[in-house]
Amino acid sequence: MHPHDQPPKTAGKTSMPPRSKAPGLKGGRYRPELGKRLPYWYAKNVVRDPMGFPDPCIALPPEATEAELIELCQAHSARLFAWIDEQQRAVAADAAADAPLLRPYDGTVDSACDWYEQHPRTRFRKVKANTRRTYLDSLKVVRGTIGKRLIRNLTIFDVQDYYDLWRQPKIAGGRERIDRAHNAVTMFKTVLRFNAALRRPDCAALLADLDKATSMVSFEKGGARTEEMTFSQARAFIEKALDLGRAGLLPADRMLYMAIGVATQFELVLRPKDIIGERPKTLRDRDKAVRRGAAAIDYGGQIWTGYFTWENIPGWQWRMRTSKSKYRAPANFDLTIYPLLFPLLEAVPQEQRAGAVVKGEHGHAVQERSYRKWYRAIARVAGIPDAVWNMDARAGAATEAEEAGAELGAIRALLTHSEKQEATTVRYLRRRDKQRVAVQEVRNRSRQEGGT
Repeated sequence: MHPHDQPPKTAGKTSMPPRSKAPGLKGGRYRPELGKRLPYWYAKNVVRDPMGFPDPCIALPPEATEAELIELCQAHSARLFAWIDEQQRAVAADAAADAPLLRPYDGTVDSACDWYEQHPRTRFRKVKANTRRTYLDSLKVVRGTIGKRLIRNLTIFDVQDYYDLWRQPKIAGGRERIDRAHNAVTMFKTVLRFNAALRRPDCAALLADLDKATSMVSFEKGGARTEEMTFSQARAFIEKALDLGRAGLLPADRMLYMAIGVATQFELVLRPKDIIGERPKTLRDRDKAVRRGAAAIDYGGQIWTGYFTWENIPGWQWRMRTSKSKYRAPANFDLTIYPLLFPLLEAVPQEQRAGAVVKGEHGHAVQERSYRKWYRAIARVAGIPDAVWNMDARAGAATEAEEAGAELGAIRALLTHSEKQEATTVRYLRRRDKQRVAVQEVRNRSRQEGGT
C-alpha cells in the first residue's frame, strides 16, 4: 500500500463529524499536505437506491469545519430525498393512470385474469412492453377458451384437455402449436399463483394439484429455434433494401436504416433491442437504462432509450454493455472492420448523424413494431423465408463463425455469454450435422490408414 493512502500512525484525528449527524459523509484519500482526508458526500451512503440521482458523489470543501460539513451533508441529503420522492410519485402516477377499478372476484378464470392484469402489486404491470404483449397473447388464449369456467370446478385433467386443444394446428394438416399451448398453461399457472397469494383457496388448490401431478399430466414445451439467417441472406436483404430505396418504391432513408439495422445485428452478433433500443414505460425504466450507459432522447414527446447512437461511436469505435450480458460486461466494436456494415454507416448524410443510428419515420428512432414489419416486407422481396426472423441473424453469425473454424470459447465471447453459459452458446449453432460428417470422415480415414 502506498504510504500516502493512509495517514501516519502519529497523525492526529481529523475534524470529521459522525455520520449520524452528517449523512453520506465519507473521507477520501489522505492528503499529507493538508494533514487530513478530503471529505465527500455519497448518495449511496445515504440510501441503497438513489434512483438515478444526478449528483451521486459531491466533493466537499477541504477547509470546511465540522459544523459546515454537517450542514452541507444534510442539505445534499435533503435534495436526494426530494429527488427520490419525486421519482416515486411519478412511478405511482404511471401506475394509477393505467389502473382501472377492479371488479369483485367472482371465482371465474376471467376474474382471476383481471386481478392479475390490473392489481397494483402484480408483476404484469412492471414488465417491459414487448414482454407484456407476449403475456397478453397467452391470456387471450386462456380467456377465450375457459374464461367463464369456475376455477373451483376445474381439475388437472381439464387443464390437460385444454392444453391439447390449444396445441392443435391452426389449419388442418398444419404444424402443432406446442409453444402456444405451453405458454398458455404457464400463464394460467401464473394467474393462479398470483391469486393464491391473495389467499384465494380455489386458486391455491388447483395450483397445488398442477404442481404435484407431473406424473399424470404433461405440458410439453416446444424445442429451441433451429432457423438462422445466413450471410447470403443478410447480404441479399441489404442489397434489396437499397434497391427498393433507389427505385423510389419505399423511402430511401428508411431502407438505408433497415439495411444498417440488419447488417449490425449480423456483423456484431447482437439482439434487435441492442440496435433499435426501446421506449421505457416509466421513469424508473428510463433511469435504469441511463445508468447502464444508454442515451435518453425525446422523440416527439416520447422518450427513447438506446445505446446505438451516433454520439456513442466517435471515430467509429463503439463500447457498450449488451443485453445478453445483463448489461454487466462491456463489448468493444471497431465498426470499420465489418464489410457489410461500415459502408452503410458512411452512406448516411452528415446532417443525419445525430441521435439513434437506426431511424424510422419523421427522423425518430425506429419503433420495434415498425422494424419487424419493414423487415418482413423487405425479406420477402429478397427471397428470405418467413420462418427466418430478424433475430435469427445472431444464430446465423455464430454458425458462420463456427464453420469458419472459430473455437467454441471465442464464439461464446462473441455472443457475450458467460463461461457458465456454454450450453446456451451451443443452442445458437446451426447445421451441426456437417460436424458429424466431418468426424466420420476422419474416422474412416483413420481406419483405412490403420488397415482395419
